[in-house]
Amino acid sequence: MLALPNYPGDGGGLIVDRAADAPRYEYASLNDCPQVHPDSPNEESTCQHALRDCPPEELGPLLRIWRRTVAGDVVLEPWDSKGLTCASDVAPGARPTLTMADLKAQFMRTPWAKPQVSSQPKGNITLVNLTTFYRVDWSTGGFAPGEVDQSVLRGIPVRIRPKLVGFTYVFGDGTTYGPTVSTGGVYPKGDITHVYRERGEFPTRVLTTFGADFSLDGTRWDPIPSTVTVPGPVTTITVREAQAVLVNH
Repeated sequence: MLALPNYPGDGGGLIVDRAADAPRYEYASLNDCPQVHPDSPNEESTCQHALRDCPPEELGPLLRIWRRTVAGDVVLEPWDSKGLTCASDVAPGARPTLTMADLKAQFMRTPWAKPQVSSQPKGNITLVNLTTFYRVDWSTGGFAPGEVDQSVLRGIPVRIRPKLVGFTYVFGDGTTYGPTVSTGGVYPKGDITHVYRERGEFPTRVLTTFGADFSLDGTRWDPIPSTVTVPGPVTTITVREAQAVLVNH
């Protein structure tokens, strides 16, 4: 809890026997942005610096605490800066504003593009003990890495741009590979391969871990300190066993 004085000369305690027109302090805690001041029409604006510069364990955003001295309706001393805080839940005179928690929540709501696994040999059919090549292709729907999801949060336009943290390939036989940023490929240069040791049908998929950057103006981008892992759709790989056949010439 921030302990700030309510009256000139007190130490932060509440004194109840003051005259109604006695000098007292008024506080306003606003986003620490160049254009923001208690007397400014931009007092509810925000900036990336305010959202970016609080540690993850603090609620944020970074607020500047302003104070002025009044007596009744008379301003005795104008607004003066008294410091910074990330404790927006207890900052005096703080108003609801855009926070990193809002950005994280919107990031989690992003409709993601979901990459789907395909394999070679063609047709998602392979053989026991044969090297099988895998690749992923992004779905046309949703937001893939580098694409920008625009929204409005608390009246403020926000851009969220997903980025790839890594893929984990799930081969359906109890084995996985990853995380990796490789999308795989086909023979002979594809670098995501697997060998099945028994026949059967195996549900394969890729788990995609996304991070994201955010921007308020589309110029500077800063990271959102969070990730999310999204499972892709299942591709069934059919594994068959080759049979030797004798041919009489």
